[in-house]
Amino acid sequence: MNNSKKNKKMHELLDNPKVKAWRTLMSAHTKILRFLEAELLKENCSIPRFQIFFHLYFHGPASSIELARTLCVTRGNISTFIRRLQEDLLVSIEAPEGRGGKQIIKLTKKGESFFENLLPDHIKRVISAMPDISKKSLTVLETLKIG
Repeated sequence: MNNSKKNKKMHELLDNPKVKAWRTLMSAHTKILRFLEAELLKENCSIPRFQIFFHLYFHGPASSIELARTLCVTRGNISTFIRRLQEDLLVSIEAPEGRGGKQIIKLTKKGESFFENLLPDHIKRVISAMPDISKKSLTVLETLKIG
């Protein structure tokens, strides 16, 4: 098969409406993530750091294993972020009894205050970056069943 026929077949694969929707979602995700990351960096925060703050603030203390699973990163990455947050006195690490020696990470008062100051402006940026999405489309996205 010559290259132009192969190329045409490959382009036909991309013409599927579901593939187009996926590519559009991925492109939008990338643009929004880059915008939000750049804005957070102005406030001495990153997306992973923000995600750790968000999880600890809204879900309470967690182990590094729990955080790694929740955020879909390695324990090594979490350990690096947690060490930096601890150095900045934004989180504390405790080894409560009854947890089999597992260390628990929790926000300090300084960490809570930092996040509480950060979140409102971050939410404003999210709102400004996001297009209007119909309730029907949002429901479809929320109920995706994969795997």
